[in-house]
Amino acid sequence: MSKVRYLIGDEDKDSVIRGMKKYLEKKQELDKFLEKLISPLIKNKSLKILDACCGVGHIIYHLSKISPKSQFVGIDKKDYLIKEARTLFSPEQSNIVFKISDVYKLSKYFKKKFDITLNWKTLSWLPDYKKIMEEMIKVTKKCIFLSSLFYEGDIDFEIKVREYKTENGKKSFNAYYNVYSLPRFKDFCRKLGAKRIKVYNFEMPVDLPRPSLNRMGTYTVKLKNGKRLQISGVVLMNWKIIKIEL
Repeated sequence: MSKVRYLIGDEDKDSVIRGMKKYLEKKQELDKFLEKLISPLIKNKSLKILDACCGVGHIIYHLSKISPKSQFVGIDKKDYLIKEARTLFSPEQSNIVFKISDVYKLSKYFKKKFDITLNWKTLSWLPDYKKIMEEMIKVTKKCIFLSSLFYEGDIDFEIKVREYKTENGKKSFNAYYNVYSLPRFKDFCRKLGAKRIKVYNFEMPVDLPRPSLNRMGTYTVKLKNGKRLQISGVVLMNWKIIKIEL
């Protein structure tokens, strides 16, 4: 379940696009988990759904098949990702729109417009979560689904990664792999008006091979009890899926 990091530079954009596009055809296990959670809420309904930090739109691609009557908006700050996303959908799919937009300024463009907002495999790759959570809650009427790396204790971990083999990494660190304190995150969301917060632990059901030692990418280590640890580099990928009801 390799995550293409939310990029600090644009030099590796071709490999980023390739990495994202492959999940259009082969769903990641975490994406399958999202579908099971969200399907009862969107199936056969007409909703307005935002994918904040949508990349090339692979989540919208899959969810639009479950909820073809819904209106989907995908936004991303990277113009080359939005341009690629637009090429992957038919012009006849007028219920799907992609816009170049800053996730930190959502309320400037949208006023409580969306029934559901998604922020998928992105939060830990941003410098911090506070501003983006404020903005997503401002533009969402019903609930937010997000996935990120969380720790059950009262500790935040700011992790910066520099992959020297990438073009971005040749200049400086090229990614965050932040792990956030779950209790503090929940408290922060409640202060913003969250009525209910549900946390789902994600356990990888399949084995993943280890990538090159010189590149980040999730692989699994199987424990004696049958469960799998997910690791990227030296970072334990303790994914949690959060549903925030507003």
